[in-house]
Amino acid sequence: MQRFSLAAAILCAALLAVSGCGRGRGNMGQVSGTVRYQGEPIRDGSIVFEVSGNRPASGKIVDGQITQVTTFEPNDGVPVGSAKIAVRAFDDDDTASAVMDHPGDIQRQETEGYMEVPKSLLPERYADPDTSGLTFQIERGENVLDLELTP
Repeated sequence: MQRFSLAAAILCAALLAVSGCGRGRGNMGQVSGTVRYQGEPIRDGSIVFEVSGNRPASGKIVDGQITQVTTFEPNDGVPVGSAKIAVRAFDDDDTASAVMDHPGDIQRQETEGYMEVPKSLLPERYADPDTSGLTFQIERGENVLDLELTP
């Protein structure tokens, strides 16, 4: 009987690990909402969510709407917990649409033989989750986040 109980416990643990229950992939929340700067929707940008102990999630901002928030797989959302947030938007249309596929990456544009960082449309503090001052509690299920950024 003890052998059966041990085997059942191992099987249950394996199933939980494969299904993603607990921390990580199975404990996610979907995020939608809006991002505005000085009252105007951000036309084209990116948003990053960092929940301690988890992989960062990133999404796009299109016409002020938060879309395609991804941590592991497309549109899977953000790990549950208190998230620090970074928001980025750039002046150059080509660069603004090249949002970070991986948080922390800033696409650079080559211009006349040197690398130029595109002009940010937002104050620099918003580009880093540690300095932005933006936080949000991510819960399982649907989450609506409406951000109004100031100069």
